[in-house]
Amino acid sequence: MFILDRYILKSHIPPYLFSLVIITFVFIMDFIIRYLDMFIDKGVDFFIVLEFFVLSLGHMFALIIPMAVMPATLMAFGQFASENEVTAMKATGVSLYRMIAPVVIASLVLGAGLVYYQNMILPESNHRLMGLMLDIGKMKPTLEIKENIFSTAVDGYTILVREKDDKTGRIKDVQIFRTKKGMVPTTIVADRGRMSFIESENVLRFELEDGEIHEMPDPADISTYRKTLFSNFTINMRDKDRGLERSRRSYRGDREMSAGMMQAKINELETEIDGYSRDMHISAEKEMVGTLARVMSFDALKGAEREVPVPPTSREERRAQQNAKNPAEQQMYALETIMRRITGLDSQISRYEVEIHKKFSIPFSCLIFVLLGAPLAIRSGKKGMTMSITFSILFFLIYYVFLITGEKLADRRVLEPWLAMWLPNMVLISASGLLLWSTVRESQTINWDRFNLLKRWRQKGTAGIL
Repeated sequence: MFILDRYILKSHIPPYLFSLVIITFVFIMDFIIRYLDMFIDKGVDFFIVLEFFVLSLGHMFALIIPMAVMPATLMAFGQFASENEVTAMKATGVSLYRMIAPVVIASLVLGAGLVYYQNMILPESNHRLMGLMLDIGKMKPTLEIKENIFSTAVDGYTILVREKDDKTGRIKDVQIFRTKKGMVPTTIVADRGRMSFIESENVLRFELEDGEIHEMPDPADISTYRKTLFSNFTINMRDKDRGLERSRRSYRGDREMSAGMMQAKINELETEIDGYSRDMHISAEKEMVGTLARVMSFDALKGAEREVPVPPTSREERRAQQNAKNPAEQQMYALETIMRRITGLDSQISRYEVEIHKKFSIPFSCLIFVLLGAPLAIRSGKKGMTMSITFSILFFLIYYVFLITGEKLADRRVLEPWLAMWLPNMVLISASGLLLWSTVRESQTINWDRFNLLKRWRQKGTAGIL
């Protein structure tokens, strides 16, 4: 029996490696399309690009490794079915459960390895990738300047551009504020122009058209204000060296942390929430006591009014009574502020919990794809192999859509984080269990011709002619 197990496992290795290469190629093409322009525009060194690419493989493999499981299972068991090896194994008393047992064990080992990878290797890879991405972003100031955002990419200047074309350098509706020490504060406004970076001189050049220059040498004396109109004006901003400078980041995002790091962060946030809750309860208690005291004073005052006539209150007294309400309103505002802060901290906790569960739910999908792929391939037989590959892509898309949607709903606190991340596994493992059970009970294969509408239409047309 161990010989059979080795044979089944060996039959899965070539298809798995083949699937891994093909899926990796697809991800690499997406990487090239996404980042090629950035590398070309910034003139990044080849070895820096290579490092960026290797680090990017980290988060790619987190999805590629489980994705390759189902096509490999389909190809291996599809080959068994097409060569009647499944029938031969059944004839010798080997059930389908026993056939897939070695692959199930292998998927569990692969999933355990992926859990280790997600917690120990991937966070460090993502941390280094994010640091390198930020360092590359500082190499060229023209790319740091974004539309409709005040930029301080160059020391001593604040720049605002409403429209910008990174390929041509053309800009529209430009505002430049010069705030360098020892120089006259200046505001430059232009309808349009062109922006370029001269690397040899470390100069950011603005060639502006149809604008104004506003200056006031002495801010205390308005008579020193002057305004200059221009049709063409060039300003050169001397910049620092824009070569790649490595920096060390201490901050880590949620995808740069292991499950242990995120759990420690969750504990800190929960402690902070407890502190805010205590403050809120104390404030509410004080407010309640103050309200009861004011009610009792008001009742006593009403009783006194029955015996002694009270003269009409003056404007100052009415204003004092209105101001007496302010402490209560301030207290209510403080409570609302605390509640908003607690809500924000709860949202952070949800994001961390989503990432923790994701580190375990995605590796678990390796098992699910085996349980889906094996019976689907056996029921399809040789003729349905192409359709089975199509269904494998469909199943993974369903899984991925469930995963992304669940993450969004958990971040918005619509679903519990554990449910959002494990719901795709629950749905697909139920489907795989039903498919596996029906395959064990039924020996017939799936007739994919029933789903081929074009072929059925042609057959119907031919029958009509005859």
